[in-house]
Amino acid sequence: MVPRGARRALTAEAFGKFLRWLSENDELAVREYQSIRMKLVRYFTHKGCSDPDDLFDKTVDVVVGKIDSCGECPSPLAYCFGVAKNIWRQDLRERKSAALEENMTLPVYPDAQVHEQELKCLERCMDQLAPGDRDIVARYHQGQGHEKIETRRRLADGLGGANALRIRMCRIRKDLRVCVAACVDQWAN
Repeated sequence: MVPRGARRALTAEAFGKFLRWLSENDELAVREYQSIRMKLVRYFTHKGCSDPDDLFDKTVDVVVGKIDSCGECPSPLAYCFGVAKNIWRQDLRERKSAALEENMTLPVYPDAQVHEQELKCLERCMDQLAPGDRDIVARYHQGQGHEKIETRRRLADGLGGANALRIRMCRIRKDLRVCVAACVDQWAN
């Protein structure tokens, strides 16, 4: 048996075995293989994998290794998707997350005048918000640590849940971004 994580070399014999498992008819087996390949590569792509073809190959390697133990399978596609899901999880565990520096500096603005104008525009745009939205933004960004969490929990309860709060904040941020960008453009011209 091949150790976990080691690459198996898919031989022509093993690939033929995989095709026979898909169908006894060569033409149907090739069509089924192409269909499974297309669907699994799409699955890995939607999951955000950087190399979906490689993960498909790993999936086929595992399936070929288990063909004898699984015997007759009513749905090869479903079986392959099950294996693909596990391959994706394994890939996810192996991916190294980018470590952020603990001492991150604030963004550097090359032109202090532009930064100052952006802040003035933000103030002006905040004043243009409806009083309720302005209050939500102010309370949403208030506090530190546990206090901030409690404040947001109370806000969410008042708006009908955490998801409603997230959606509302997303819309308000979008409006503020558009307003600030328009204000800065107007100032620059």
